[in-house]
Amino acid sequence: MAHPNAEVLRRADEAMERGDVEGFFSNYADDVVVHVAGSSRLAGDYTGLDQLQDLFGRFMEAMGEYTFENHAYLADDEHGVILQRGKSVRDGETREFNEVFVFHFRDGKVSEMWYVPVDQAALDVVIG
Repeated sequence: MAHPNAEVLRRADEAMERGDVEGFFSNYADDVVVHVAGSSRLAGDYTGLDQLQDLFGRFMEAMGEYTFENHAYLADDEHGVILQRGKSVRDGETREFNEVFVFHFRDGKVSEMWYVPVDQAALDVVIG
């Protein structure tokens, strides 16, 4: 049986795949902190659910048609990791990325997240 925090991550992704934005964000704490590395216009630290929601919208806009396939959900009482392959189709161009998401949990929700693309430079070019 998967750890309950792995199920939090899986539930969030399943909601995203269904287009259930409210269900997706319900898995994040109101004071969530999100870290996006790199040099793109989205790089930086974001605090609170409102900033995460704004970041999410800007990310989806920058990526065009974005889909993903997860390879693993790993979690314990405090930490979680998702290994995934993301795909962006924008302006007729398709790009694929290996991505890692690292999480901290508090009270059954994500309290902190790091977005870590394996090829940061390539992703920065796509996002701009």
